Amino acid sequence: MFTLDSKFKSVMLEALEEYMFKLSLELDNLKGQALTPYRKELTKKQELVEELQHLISRG
Repeated sequence: MFTLDSKFKSVMLEALEEYMFKLSLELDNLKGQALTPYRKELTKKQELVEELQHLISRG
């Protein structure tokens, strides 16, 4: 586990939200195509960013 100074919390959450949006756009462009290693990687990143957002929000 890690600790994050509260002064950075809102900035981190905003940056993660923007990154999540970018990942969503990339995945949307791949919708309907084969499940490539790249697409799997993007999905995994999206899951990790979501988990990180929850950790920061709770902390």
